[in-house]
Amino acid sequence: MKKLSFKRSLTQDTSAYIFILPSVLMFLLFVLYPLILSVVISFQERGLVHAKWIGLANFKNIFSDAYFFVALKNTFLFVLFLVPALTIVGFLAAVQINKLSHGLRSFFRAAFYLPVVLSGVVISLIWLLIFNPSYGLLNYLVSLFGGGPIIWMASPGTLYYLMFVVFTFNFGTVLIIYLAALGNIPEDMYEAARIDGAKTRTITWKITFPLLKPTTFFIMVTQTIAVFQTWVVIQLLTNGGPARSTETIVFQIYIDAFWFNEFGRASALGMILLVIIVLITLLQKLYAGEEISY
Repeated sequence: MKKLSFKRSLTQDTSAYIFILPSVLMFLLFVLYPLILSVVISFQERGLVHAKWIGLANFKNIFSDAYFFVALKNTFLFVLFLVPALTIVGFLAAVQINKLSHGLRSFFRAAFYLPVVLSGVVISLIWLLIFNPSYGLLNYLVSLFGGGPIIWMASPGTLYYLMFVVFTFNFGTVLIIYLAALGNIPEDMYEAARIDGAKTRTITWKITFPLLKPTTFFIMVTQTIAVFQTWVVIQLLTNGGPARSTETIVFQIYIDAFWFNEFGRASALGMILLVIIVLITLLQKLYAGEEISY
């Protein structure tokens, strides 16, 4: 009976399987196959025309490279600073914007989401002009207060300037998600709280924030993954400088693969990054997700 029911179900659902077949094939071809191939290549000395099995040599070389630990530190600094900042500022901004009229809400949605829909290269080049030491907007503002020109992309604070740029890239996504979630909270709950005499601050932290915990967890996980993959800003604004001090793991993957054709080392870096992201996501699920009910 089970075989008959399975065959009958397969026959009846043929059209559904046909519809999902393109997505499955795309996943297998462009996600699963490259992932498996990357794992294999990470154990090889791999160039454009040659491949040699070398076992764990790529991983040993990576963990004996001082610049890898610089990139690892920078990558974690990006995550530790940006993910909490994006989450907190995005939540507070969304709460305030949600109180405005429909027209103003639409304006702020469009204004903050514009950097997300524009090309990352275009936005990075705009910031490059702003940071330009000769004719950039920032140095012009500094000169108005009597200051001299600053080489923004070759100073001790360069990494933190890059963090601010990445913040502007990702903030629109966080804001839009929070605004959408706020729209799903019943207005009756707020009215009941106001009737009971609750103040605005109490309503925000006792009603709004707890109800948005699933959204907050989603934002934390997705933004952690996005910030770990920061590359285009570093490539266009500093190219890893000064003195390789702003490199991240993804930037090193790009350098190894497309500058030096060391695809084995680049794949090994990718595997290390994958393990780090999975572990951090599991930790977020363990400490933040366990209190969330969907």
